[in-house]
Amino acid sequence: MDVILVGLLAVLMLMILAAVLFLLFLQLRRSRQEVQVAILTERLSQIEPVTRSIQLGLTELQAYARARHDLERQTAESIRRLEVVIAGTQTKGAAGENILELVFAKLPPEWQVRNFRVGNKTVEFGLRLPNNLLLPIDSKWPATNLLEEFAGCDDPSEQQRLKARIESVVLSKAREVKKYIDPNITVNFGVAAVPDAVYDLCSGVQADLFQSNVVLVSYSMFFPYLLLVFQTMLKTSQSIDLQRLDAYLRSAQDSVEALQDEIEGRFSKAITMLTNSRNDMSVHLSKVSSGLTSLQISAARPGADALLDSEPSDGLTPDSAD
Repeated sequence: MDVILVGLLAVLMLMILAAVLFLLFLQLRRSRQEVQVAILTERLSQIEPVTRSIQLGLTELQAYARARHDLERQTAESIRRLEVVIAGTQTKGAAGENILELVFAKLPPEWQVRNFRVGNKTVEFGLRLPNNLLLPIDSKWPATNLLEEFAGCDDPSEQQRLKARIESVVLSKAREVKKYIDPNITVNFGVAAVPDAVYDLCSGVQADLFQSNVVLVSYSMFFPYLLLVFQTMLKTSQSIDLQRLDAYLRSAQDSVEALQDEIEGRFSKAITMLTNSRNDMSVHLSKVSSGLTSLQISAARPGADALLDSEPSDGLTPDSAD
């Protein structure tokens, strides 16, 4: 009986010890979890500012993206309005002059000449050179509609056709600058400034314009080109008289060609018409003279007959009467 009681007590003690150990294990595990939670909480507290910064950064980035989108939309709208203004036939010349004015105004004031007259033509801009002559400058903005068609075209053959039309229009417009050349007040060539997009498509007409004493220049190269011309004229100032002589000779050659064309044209036709008129008048005068001569002869014959009828009819001659 005692042995059984002792065994039960031993089993009970073992169970109590096992329960205590289990509780200690649970307590240790809980403590470990609490430590881990504390560590995680501390780490989260350290990460929270970074997360907040990221959130703020994302918010700012979204705001910046919205602002950029609004700016791009406004810019596109402004460009569209500008294109409408520039593409208009009434205002594209004025728009080109305004752009050229911004560049031209950067030159020294004593170099700048505006709205000077050459004959009955007014030139918007002129560069005063060291030899006191002017370089006539005109802002051309041709073929804008064709340029838009070229930009929206994907067919190579159609692009070539549009390019040829653009070159033809630019060549015709740029040649108008030749009217601003006068050896008395200008150098023997002029400048036609065009937008860069037009200039890039018109390399094929440069030689033809050069023969017409016109230089085609893009807006981006306009300022450096004027500086180059001024520097060249400054270095060659000793040959001013030769340059002016060359300008006069070119002008005289053009005048001689114009006179030759006039002589071979209307003047030659006038001489031919006068010669034909003289021949016709001679024929008519001959006819009138012949008619008058015949009339005189006819008028003279009746008088002679009358004289014959009035002579004596007695058969006596004057000698016999004596």
